[in-house]
Amino acid sequence: MKQIPYFLLLFAVTIAGLWIIPELVKTATYSRDRYPFVYFSSTEKKLIFKEFVDKGTELHDDEGVLLTDSAYDHMLPLLNYRQLTLNGEMPDSIDGIAIDPRELRVKQIVYRYDPKDKNKPQVGLYIMYESLPIKGKLESPGDVFRLTDKIEFIDDATNQINRSKSEMFQKALEKAGYTFPAQWTSGNLSIRKPYDEGYFSLDAQGQLFHIKMVNGRPFVRNTQLDPSIEPTYFSMLEVSDKRFYGFLFDKNGKMYILEEAAGKYRPLPLDIPAVDLNRDALSIIGNLLYWTVSVENDNGKWFYGLKTADLQRVRESFVLAPVNRWDKVANKLFPFYLTFKKNTTHYVAPYLHFTTGTAFVLNALLALIVYVIPRRSLSKRIFDSLYVLLFGVAGVVAFCLIPRYQSKNNQHK
Repeated sequence: MKQIPYFLLLFAVTIAGLWIIPELVKTATYSRDRYPFVYFSSTEKKLIFKEFVDKGTELHDDEGVLLTDSAYDHMLPLLNYRQLTLNGEMPDSIDGIAIDPRELRVKQIVYRYDPKDKNKPQVGLYIMYESLPIKGKLESPGDVFRLTDKIEFIDDATNQINRSKSEMFQKALEKAGYTFPAQWTSGNLSIRKPYDEGYFSLDAQGQLFHIKMVNGRPFVRNTQLDPSIEPTYFSMLEVSDKRFYGFLFDKNGKMYILEEAAGKYRPLPLDIPAVDLNRDALSIIGNLLYWTVSVENDNGKWFYGLKTADLQRVRESFVLAPVNRWDKVANKLFPFYLTFKKNTTHYVAPYLHFTTGTAFVLNALLALIVYVIPRRSLSKRIFDSLYVLLFGVAGVVAFCLIPRYQSKNNQHK
């Protein structure tokens, strides 16, 4: 019983070592992962790579054929149209579609998703802009709203509930068949956007509703999605051509754009494999004819070329994740280690990370060294060596930091 404080302190120091020691090593060895820039060629129907090598770049297609700067520009006319136009080399049409600079600008989209976008604390307060502003410019309404077991608008100057506005929207939601409480609500709170489409909210029954304010009045509509689609996340994106509202993900990771056709909502799937919203980072660069979609996780990065019209896949390519110096060192030093943050979430919590079993070779060597150290009983040597075999470097450091505590205990026996 007298040894319990010693063992508790030993374990506490070991746990601290499992966090602090890897953090110090990571600071000294970490190198940034660099993937190539990839864009789908509307003329060659290939994915074109721009690799960052040392201080220069290397250009090639997805078959490994090296390209000159001039060939790169001509293969990606919708990316380099300004330069080609200045040179008088921009094609008038591609795939029989006339190339109009204004249309190119309108059809351009850029979208990025990171797991941290979803895995972060939610304030639960939203801004309801006027979707048809008189001056044609979005303005702050002077209040915010929350949507939980009911909808309430709160004046941001007085912090008082605007009961008339709240009741007006509450009745509109109930009339449209919205069932409280809300599961989640998603929209674009930024005022720096070309127009406002309000919010999409999932009610208690799993029905997705479109909510916005038009001419000071509530607009609420059930999207009436097919029951086979179970929405789990929505990302609003007010695109310039107003083709769609944003990106919808279902519980299976299938990704859609949500379009409107004849007053109805139509989910159009992207022809890519399911996305893990808790692990995968995703980006889209779209133009008049094709979208370039990339999906990145710990294993590497997939690139897809999709037709803009129907989002069907034309081409795909995969790049293995670059080997980070930190990963090499961690695999040799730490079978597992502790952190208080992850690159997929903003939440701070203890996270245990496991590497390969290679590091147990070092652990076994350290355990053997600890075992042969003299002036200890056999039981003590066995315990110490097994402890180091499990915890490795952190265990050795813990033994080095608190031997006096042990000796002091022994003196008082």
